[in-house]
Amino acid sequence: MLVALSLVACNSNFSSTEATRPADAVTAVLGNAVTVKPTSLPSIKPVHPSATPYPTSIPLIEGPVAASFVAVSPDGNFVAAINPDSGSVTLVDAANLTIKAEIFVGEDPRTLCFTPDSKKIVVSNWGSSSISVISLDRDMDVDHHLVGLMPYAVVTDGNDAYVTEFATGNVSVLNLKTGKQVNRISVNPFPAGLALTSDRKQLLVTHLFNGEVTSINVKTAKVSRVVSTGLDISSNQFIAIGPLGEKAYLPQTRANVENTALLFDSTVFPVVNILDLSDLTLMVRDRITIDTADEPVNMPFSVAISADGNIVFIANAGSDDVSVIDQRTGRSVAHINVGANPRGIAITPDGSRVFVNNVLDGTLSVIDTDDLVVTRSIELTDIPLPETILEGKKIFNSASEPVLTTDNWISCATCHFDGMMDGRTWLGFPDGPRNTPSLLGVSRTLPIHWSGDLDELQDVEVTIREIQVGNGLINGEVHDTLGLAHAGMSYQLDALASYLAILEFPISPQPVDGIDLNLGRQMCTSLGCERCHVPPIFTDLELHEVGTGDRLLEKNRHGHGTNFDTPTLIGVWMTAPYFHDGSAQTLEEVFRTGTVHNVFEQLSVDELGLLIDYLKALSLDD
Repeated sequence: MLVALSLVACNSNFSSTEATRPADAVTAVLGNAVTVKPTSLPSIKPVHPSATPYPTSIPLIEGPVAASFVAVSPDGNFVAAINPDSGSVTLVDAANLTIKAEIFVGEDPRTLCFTPDSKKIVVSNWGSSSISVISLDRDMDVDHHLVGLMPYAVVTDGNDAYVTEFATGNVSVLNLKTGKQVNRISVNPFPAGLALTSDRKQLLVTHLFNGEVTSINVKTAKVSRVVSTGLDISSNQFIAIGPLGEKAYLPQTRANVENTALLFDSTVFPVVNILDLSDLTLMVRDRITIDTADEPVNMPFSVAISADGNIVFIANAGSDDVSVIDQRTGRSVAHINVGANPRGIAITPDGSRVFVNNVLDGTLSVIDTDDLVVTRSIELTDIPLPETILEGKKIFNSASEPVLTTDNWISCATCHFDGMMDGRTWLGFPDGPRNTPSLLGVSRTLPIHWSGDLDELQDVEVTIREIQVGNGLINGEVHDTLGLAHAGMSYQLDALASYLAILEFPISPQPVDGIDLNLGRQMCTSLGCERCHVPPIFTDLELHEVGTGDRLLEKNRHGHGTNFDTPTLIGVWMTAPYFHDGSAQTLEEVFRTGTVHNVFEQLSVDELGLLIDYLKALSLDD
């Protein structure tokens, strides 16, 4: 949890100059300490701070550690916040709320953690497959160490760093002093959040697309147990341990995929599940069902807990607010609006302030815990995205406006976290049962939807209206999605399309040597796969009957029946289940299903393995 985090402050001397940023290095943007007057919600610009850290009487606290988008040092001196689109971390003086530095790290940083001695900050860089170690006692010098593909969370005990490798399904262990990998622990697919217990004996790992939590014995570096918080959990990216060390808190989204009569408020449900760490059991009666305890919110993303364990602060990334829940009553004591896409939340050791990292407007909201109101908004970074794309990214991640959804209920990101998919098949969609597709590379693979009835990116206007139950971004009636274009009818809709257009195909983690890759490619060609899955994007952008549809269930308004859009094969390593209805859980099952793909009996075990490995390794360059 983020109260007595094993995170750390800095007691370094700061340079008054801005470092030059070489190609493989980092820049620390520094500035002078200025006391902020207590006026109403000022925006604090980065300024040059003094060389003397703000003194504190709070002793260092050795507590549990969680990977987060924002953290307070255990001595209470500093706040560190991730800026994903800027590729940086901003360091803030926790007492006088001045910017100490903006430190550039790797590409698309996701989480961070202080070391217990307050001298270092460790950062996971999703886009550059690395961690960055910021040395606060060495003029904020930064070291970089490569890890596996798509590192999401990082925590440290001061000696080693533990990193979830989302794409490879591993937890990597690096020695902080040498930067060398000392262990790699295989876990279930798509590990995301991390938390380390106070005694440093247990490492807890969440898995993004389901409710699983893996417990790792730190001493043996072995998985000791895997538990589930629910088969209906579709968003599971964060875990925090309470201040007393007896509970773990998981902000999650539950998906009601089996309901065939979906309404907006029966589709997804925001919750915080709680685990009893004594035996890793789900405390069902203590679950926080946020829409009833507080009010409807979207995408609970991270939590912080008061030092007495009674109050839970929940940052809701989609509805741009914080729910404050008293666990003794199970009811809300406050609902606080913050900035755009709040993904991180942390509380000071003395419990006087809560900090919220609003990653899509580059600000840090400061909440006074006595009055439970935002008292400051600190500018952390100048987000370098073009204005239109930034606006589109905000829209994609937002459920805070009636034009996008009803009652803050659903955002695009609810089912497409960071442009990916939720691994679910929804039985109650208008066209029939639908497996959520990834949107990575979507601009290259139009049309959208399994029925191929959205032929431009702006046609997602219909999805906003029909699935999210928003009023829509177009003022007035919409066209048929295969008719006149929606492009140019709304600035906001065009902005959303601009953001979708920059989502690129994922890189594959599949290790395949050149010989095996060629054999797999030959197998694919000999079976005729490339007639429909045409390189280089591995789709012909057409609809086909492949023997997987049920005419009684298909209700496409354009009469496409059981003809389905050819999906790209790029990224199949991560997009299970397969087919429009998710009927194949694995690629092996794909080759046992339907009419066109049912080639299992034609292949030997070795040939099947070569083919599957080839498909999993595909990238845009193949």
